[in-house]
Formats: sequence, structure tokens, C-alpha cells
Amino acid sequence: MLASVLDNCEPRDEILAGDLSLDVFAAKLRLVVERKAPPVYQDSTLFFANTFATQGLQTLIEEVFGRLTQQGVGSPIIRLETSFGGGKTHDEIALWHIGQEGRTIAGIERFVSDLSKLPERPVQVAAVDGRDLDPEAGIYHPETGLTTYTLWGEIAYQIGHIEGYQLLRGSDESGISPGTSVLERLIQGQPTLIMLDEVARYLRAAKAKLVGNSDLAQQVVAFLFSLMDLAASCNHVVFVYSLASEKDTFAQETQELQETMRASARQERILSPSSDVEVYNIVKQRMFKQISDQAAQQVAESYLQAYRSSRVDLPDGCKEASYAQQISQSYPFHP
Repeated sequence: MLASVLDNCEPRDEILAGDLSLDVFAAKLRLVVERKAPPVYQDSTLFFANTFATQGLQTLIEEVFGRLTQQGVGSPIIRLETSFGGGKTHDEIALWHIGQEGRTIAGIERFVSDLSKLPERPVQVAAVDGRDLDPEAGIYHPETGLTTYTLWGEIAYQIGHIEGYQLLRGSDESGISPGTSVLERLIQGQPTLIMLDEVARYLRAAKAKLVGNSDLAQQVVAFLFSLMDLAASCNHVVFVYSLASEKDTFAQETQELQETMRASARQERILSPSSDVEVYNIVKQRMFKQISDQAAQQVAESYLQAYRSSRVDLPDGCKEASYAQQISQSYPFHP
């Protein structure tokens, strides 16, 4: 007889206490940036302890910070492409924490092959969720009393606070995209990471706001081109943005943006945060402190023997050794 799952797997404390709320799984980039997120996202050590090091996340970290630290060859423009709930916001939160704390985060060595690729000190980081941008009302910042009205205004405020915002204030209030020269003055030659989540969502809202003979959506696209040109022309700026799949709610805007951005394809790298196979490990990392590898192997062998000896008509492939390996890898869940 096989041992109980609870004998072979040690759940995390919040699981045992019944304190894990389902809304904790809905990562919100804005709350992390404002330092208002639940501890599982706000505390960097806890965040990475609960995070499985997918191949996509490891590649993303090394690409971004290898470039910013000059310890690797990374792409200046990275697009995270996945369906809704595919992990892109989670990965952007990971980048934000590393940008803030660098290699000092406990346990960060699981996510990078060489710690020298991570910064020793904080880098400039701006992280904006398109769902939070309001083309009409803007984003109010109670700590200073400022309101930013555009994507570039919010980025300037996050990077340079009041002084940085003043550089782009005219462009922010007019809704007209700034050029690369003023962005260079904002960044001041310092290692800088700029992240934009849910671009398509923001584009749909921006289409409704007129700016001169165009609309804000057209100005946003112009700004993205300026940002990409700047990142590609230097080695201290990385721009990371996310697009959902073309089957999601903002499919039209996603497709339009993809077609528009093809001009930058030579400089852009497309990454997917996680594969279907890694989903098991992501959930396991979040729910359990420790899982017995020996128990997983015993369960897999027992299932394989039961399937092979069964007289029931079973699905194709479940009697193969490769399926037993999948059972072992996904334990305590069944594939």
C-alpha cells in the first residue's frame, strides 16, 4: 500500500492554516510597485521561495540583467507572449524585485547560472500595467499630488520621480509622444529596465482619446517605437512588454500591435514564461515545502504496473514508461 500524500509531501504553512486566499494567485504588478501587495508577492525572499524556476524565467532573467550588467549578451527588446494566466505578470514581478535588490535576494541562485549577471546595486526600473492606465483621469500619486496621464508620463515619474516627470510633463499633458532625446535625458546613461504589461488593453482605451489629428493609441505606438529605438541603440536599456494570445479579449489590438512592431523584429526576442509541462512544478512549488522524490517514483511505478495489468480499455500511451515518468514529475498530482 502506498503512503499518504501528507506523509510524503509537506504543505506550506499558509496551506495548513487555511489562510491561502484564491485572490493571492492573481498577481498585480501595480501593487508590487506601490509596495501594497500581499507578502507572497511583496517580500522578495518569500516570492522567490514560492516560485518555480522555469526555463523561460531563467532565460528572461539572464537576458535582461546579463545585458544591464554587461556580463552577458541579451536582447534589448523582449516580448512575453502567452495566454491569460500564463505567468507573464509573475515573471515581470521577478524582474522588478531583482532590479530593486539585485543579487542580495536569498535563494536567487536557483534562477541564474552565474550571480555576476545580476546587479550588485539597484537599477532604474519602471513597471506599468496597461490595465491601470486611464487615458482620461490618469494615475494620481498621493505622495506628491502629481497625476500622470500617459504611459510615458508614468514611466518618467517612476524612474525620476518629480524631476524626471518634469522632463516629460509637456508631452504627458498634451498626449504627444516624446522622442528619444528626452528619454536619454531621463535615463541619464544608467542601467534601466522598463516593463509594460497588457499593452493591448491600454491601446483599446487609448483609441477613444483624440490627440490633435490622431488619437492617443497612435501616439502610444509612436512612443513604443522611440523606446525600442533607444533600447536597441545602447547597452544599458532593456524594454520588456507582454502580449496575450490573439484569441484573448483584446485580440484585435494584439494583432494590430504585432503587425506594427514587425519593423523591430530583428531586435526583438519573444519568450514564453512557462510551458505546459512546467505547470505541475509551478503549482507544486507554490503549495509544498518539500516533496519526496522516492515516493513520487514509487507511485509512478505502481500506476504503471496497475495500468499494464488492467483489462479495462485505457487511453493510448498510459502503459508506456514515458507516462510513468510524467506521473513521477507531476506527483502528487496526476498528469
